[in-house]
Amino acid sequence: MILRTTANRNCEYQWGVHVAIFAKAAKLTPEQVAATRATGVDAALWTAEAASLIWAIDNLCSTGGMSDTVLARFEADWSPEQQLEILALCGTYHTVSFVANTARLPGEAFGATFPD
Repeated sequence: MILRTTANRNCEYQWGVHVAIFAKAAKLTPEQVAATRATGVDAALWTAEAASLIWAIDNLCSTGGMSDTVLARFEADWSPEQQLEILALCGTYHTVSFVANTARLPGEAFGATFPD
């Protein structure tokens, strides 16, 4: 969720830090990490639940809300408490990305860089 949000906001600083620290623990493959920067969702790389979360994050990042179809799936996959946490984290990482991008923070030495 954080990788997709920061990727949508083009925040290489935050994306790279999170890839470096959390991708292995989250058991993300290199293809999945790269796919967080891709346009659209390659459903073959993700569980159905993860793919629907990516669609939800993409909707939030592009429109500030969710289409009826995406919202219905989001509500089916996540408890109300989880939904609130996802929304809050997405909003938080929008803000963090705005700050990091505006400050033009250079990447951390240990951080990943966006795939080509």
